[in-house]
Amino acid sequence: MGCGASSGEKAPAAGSPQKKAITPGDEKKEAKEVNMQYQEKMEFLAKMPLMKRLPKDQHPIVASICIPQDFKKGDKIIKQGDAGNEFFVIRTGVATVHQSIDGAPPKRVATLKVGDYFGENALLRDEPRTATIIADCDMTTLKIKRENFQEEKLNEKLQFANRRAVGAGGIALQKAKPPSLKTK
Repeated sequence: MGCGASSGEKAPAAGSPQKKAITPGDEKKEAKEVNMQYQEKMEFLAKMPLMKRLPKDQHPIVASICIPQDFKKGDKIIKQGDAGNEFFVIRTGVATVHQSIDGAPPKRVATLKVGDYFGENALLRDEPRTATIIADCDMTTLKIKRENFQEEKLNEKLQFANRRAVGAGGIALQKAKPPSLKTK
């Protein structure tokens, strides 16, 4: 899904009236809505390659600690050099990865889409953010906070891609010398 795509979730209408009195019927509707959102989160996470390595009995735990967070087009989700306390998975939308190398102006090094994740290095290695991630459109992420990540020992249970940063391959490519021509 790209910037114009939707996962089927509905946002509350702007200016919608607040509930005045909660009835048993309202509580039942709210519980049903919460359950539906939880099930959608479970289905989404189950499709991620990252989660496929995790035992199925752990999926509900991960789903329960994921917090939906929305971003507007142009929002900086994380900033290179900052300390990080969250890990993100893109639920809807697209974001770009920008890195500054050796003080040079930031360059776009990657595009992230639905199902991609970022921010894990801050939690796995306690490193500052290695890139700036900017929302290309309105988007929704699932966020896991450091304390939940550590409490559930996700660093031991999930097998993250072996990468120093999102787009870290871009750093290696930028510093690499071009291949030499073969001589006969």
